[in-house]
This record gives sequence, C-alpha cells and structure tokens, in this order.
Amino acid sequence: MNENIKKLLKIIFFFFCMFLIINGQRTVGKVELLTQLIGLAGLLFLLWNYNRKFV
Repeated sequence: MNENIKKLLKIIFFFFCMFLIINGQRTVGKVELLTQLIGLAGLLFLLWNYNRKFV
C-alpha cells in the first residue's frame, strides 16, 4: 500500500476517533461511555502504531 494512502487513512481514523469521544461526551449513559472508550482505544492504537517503529 502506498505511504500516502496509509497516512490519509490514519488521519481519517484519528478524526473518527475524536468524533466518537466528543459525541459520547455530550450526554450521560452507558452507550455514550462505551462510545468514548472505543474512541480512546482507537487513539491508543494509533499511538502504539506510531511508536512501534522506534522500539
């Protein structure tokens, strides 16, 4: 896969995870908390994927 396409997919995934976190914060409930946790897991995955090449 082309490096530019990978970067673009990572950026789109980042904004999607941020959307999940911000959208889940608007109201209180179990579903919204789960939405926030999925978004946080996505951000942690991106951070792991970035740091993987430096270990």
